[in-house]
Amino acid sequence: MNHVKKLNQYFKELARTYNLFFKSAPLIATLVLLLVVMVPQSISYYRIQQQSFETMVERSKNARYLHYYSSLLLDRRDAKEVRLFNMFPKIIKKYTTLFEQTKRDVNQIRKKQLAVSSAFVLLTVGVFGYGFYWFTNSVRTGALEVGVLLMFVSVIGYISTSMARVVEDSSLLYDSLLWIEKYFNFLEYHDNFENGKQEFPDEFKKIEVKDLSFTYPFSDDEVLHNVSFSVKNGEKIAIVGENGSGKSTLVKLLMRFYDPTTGAISIDDDNLKDFNIFDLHKNLSATFQDFSRFKLTLKENVITGYSFNEERVNNVLKAAGLENLLANDHLQLSMILAKDFENGTDLSGGQWQKIALARDLYANGKIEFLDEPTAALDAKSEAEIYERFLRENDQKTIFFVTHRLSAVKFADKVLFLDSGKVSGFDTHANLLNKNAKYQEMYNLQKNAYI
Repeated sequence: MNHVKKLNQYFKELARTYNLFFKSAPLIATLVLLLVVMVPQSISYYRIQQQSFETMVERSKNARYLHYYSSLLLDRRDAKEVRLFNMFPKIIKKYTTLFEQTKRDVNQIRKKQLAVSSAFVLLTVGVFGYGFYWFTNSVRTGALEVGVLLMFVSVIGYISTSMARVVEDSSLLYDSLLWIEKYFNFLEYHDNFENGKQEFPDEFKKIEVKDLSFTYPFSDDEVLHNVSFSVKNGEKIAIVGENGSGKSTLVKLLMRFYDPTTGAISIDDDNLKDFNIFDLHKNLSATFQDFSRFKLTLKENVITGYSFNEERVNNVLKAAGLENLLANDHLQLSMILAKDFENGTDLSGGQWQKIALARDLYANGKIEFLDEPTAALDAKSEAEIYERFLRENDQKTIFFVTHRLSAVKFADKVLFLDSGKVSGFDTHANLLNKNAKYQEMYNLQKNAYI
């Protein structure tokens, strides 16, 4: 008897389950349709996100141009020539054209996003509307109860909202992953720079350059060709040659801003690459041709990353030829060297060059590099600066690049570069007697003053 009851109960449950499934079939069909809609929606969103990402990357490049164009119109340094040569309309046109192009690209992506979103919203509403119509009609005819309709509205509303969030969050996650990929590619970038572990020696006997050739990254033109020479500690070396002969490039290699393409630079028997780069730079100091004009106080321009010693700062400023300005209170250590700030001041090109020399002296490196340090000075100031500078650094090894051959009288030897090759390395007197090209260049400059 119990078995008959159980069997009867089983068939009742089976019938109820079948009835529920039959009644829920439209709901399940609607859910399946929503899932089918979700797949192309997700694919479309991902593609648009990819295009948006690529547009953002392109915008970052354009943004640099836009920033530069605006700086040309606002920067005091460029204002004279922009006004004199009537560049204002052309710069405005360049800025406007690039800005409109960038805006057009961004708007195009946004229109695509809007069109795709609208299409899938309409499709989702259509699927939901069809299901709602079927259930409403079934309730009206008595085929389904009102509770099933309420369940449909509740379930579909919840699921459609959840699906929309999944699609949106997935596309945002995909966008984040694209940027993360860029980030990890950046972290994995390796420029083959080798940082040694050796400390810079307290004393050394010589600096040797052997069979050095160099080509700048992303270039095919060799700037220096098979350069070789040796310098004793304490020697003063003038590096001369025509424009483009590789003088400044050689200085950068000696300071290890770049590594030679072939060949080597060594201090005694140790390759420059073997020294810790930070310890190496602590023992070097330089005045560059394109020196920095920091919009900071005079004190900060001189001491840079070193600790402050007022007496030493005053000494190097005097050695650089700024004693008159300091004596007349035209220049004070706390004064900001930029008109951009309140109570700031600006200096002439020659005065800035003297501050760059003072910065070099304050750093007090064991090896000095002067890349045309007196280009903005007159002949008298140039001679005074060289005499003071060499007097302050009498025991140091000094390399100085110069176009004025009158300055070579301060050098022990002259390194004459011609088209990236060593055309001569000797005293000034010997080069004049033995090197026809050097003699020609010297006579051209000498005759210019006659």
